[in-house]
Amino acid sequence: MTDEDDKFFTAPPLDNARYKHLVEQSGDMISTHRPGDWAYTTINPAHTKICGFSAEELLGYPAYDFFHPEDAQAMKRRMIPAIYQHGVRTFRYRTRHKEGHYFWLESTHRSIRDPESHELIEIIAITRDITPQVEAENASRRLAQVVEVSSDLVVFFDPSFSVSYMNSSALKGFNLESCEGQTLQSLLSPENLQQLQEEILPIAQRKGAWRGEPRLKSPHFDRRFMILREVLMHAPITALKASQDQYSLIIMDLTRQAHAERESRQHQSELAHANRVLSLGEMASGLAHEINQPLAATLNYAKGASRQIESGNITEVSVLAPVLGKIAQQAQRAAEIVKRLRALVRKTPFQRQTFLLNPACREVVEFVRHEMLKGGIAVELTLSPDEPELEADRIQLEQVLINLLRNAMDTYEGLDFPDPRIKLVTGSDRENIIIQVIDYGPGIAPDYKDQLFKPYVSSKPKGLGMGLSITRTIVETHGGSIEVESRPAREGCGGRTQFTVLLPKQVSATANL
Repeated sequence: MTDEDDKFFTAPPLDNARYKHLVEQSGDMISTHRPGDWAYTTINPAHTKICGFSAEELLGYPAYDFFHPEDAQAMKRRMIPAIYQHGVRTFRYRTRHKEGHYFWLESTHRSIRDPESHELIEIIAITRDITPQVEAENASRRLAQVVEVSSDLVVFFDPSFSVSYMNSSALKGFNLESCEGQTLQSLLSPENLQQLQEEILPIAQRKGAWRGEPRLKSPHFDRRFMILREVLMHAPITALKASQDQYSLIIMDLTRQAHAERESRQHQSELAHANRVLSLGEMASGLAHEINQPLAATLNYAKGASRQIESGNITEVSVLAPVLGKIAQQAQRAAEIVKRLRALVRKTPFQRQTFLLNPACREVVEFVRHEMLKGGIAVELTLSPDEPELEADRIQLEQVLINLLRNAMDTYEGLDFPDPRIKLVTGSDRENIIIQVIDYGPGIAPDYKDQLFKPYVSSKPKGLGMGLSITRTIVETHGGSIEVESRPAREGCGGRTQFTVLLPKQVSATANL
């Protein structure tokens, strides 16, 4: 067929029953229009089904009277002259439904001319509803815009690791101007590439998506903290030669978050240090007594030995050996107390270490034992026989225990209890290490319980209200949680308050950012 043949068409006989049946049964709208004003001259039943208008409401009226105003102007200015000149044109436009809303149509118009005179006889239009297609295209465009402006780094690649697209964040993150010629081999470290090939892509291929948080390394990242968040597999794209899988890789830049968390930990460390110093100030008399005991014993042993020598009762050096041993023992005891004090007061950065929980609990109890004895409070240790092992900042965890024990001691202050006692319990379940501190004092008032962990809220006249607030902050920094249950004392029934600390056995990969 020549261009001239394609340009002009001869109308089929209108009385042809076969053509008439096809037109009437077609799901597409088929219409003819009058040259000049583009008025409907014939329509098939699909018009009423799709647009809602009856034949009487359409015939004789220009088709563009039903168009959206913007599209009507475009039809008049560009499309009608092009159809007259070239014979065939396809046009997308919005048209009005009888119910009042606009929807999308696509029409292919053919101009029919007399084969001899080339005089324009009419225009035939075949029209279909493309609203779902347009909505899908708009959704895809919106999605593309979201991907392009996303702060996440988005990379599209094929099974050969050839990169076909990188959003603006990815180009900026990898310090590139274009993704042309890029491969994952040039973007990621060999370790990341091996993990992607051997572990991640098979899961994405099988399930359609993979999600995780491995750390990514690349010469393009410098010292930034990047994690691979997601890999998605797309439906195969049918090409002329073969189908090919496509993947998208989504990377998160957590550098700012890491800096913010480090600053937060530093601030928390400063608050915790202030809280430890404050706690030591409140326990000053007990600490003085604890240190004074070994010093007094050392002094007594030394004076006793000196008197025995002066009186002549001791004449051989060997007799002094047991006394010197006891002096050394008491001096070592004093040194350990001072060492423990210095460790607690020392301002240190957040640092994790693995240690046994039970010995740490015994050490803390020894630290506050004199204060408990002074208040007549008994402490009961119920420690797990499994010897739970914990990965945490030991100094901060000991501070949590001190804060909870001192909080329990404070519940008895100024009250006459026949048998004041505190219970410290350790244990574990499948996922967590469990620490419980229980007192049997008056309990916590329900209206005060909700404010318990808020800063500067204290039931003590001289308290700053920071102990429990800092305790919760430390616990949550370690990925754990703290809960409180309390039963206020009533007539014939004693009170009971239980603080439960849960700390995870496994530390997450992002916990040490």
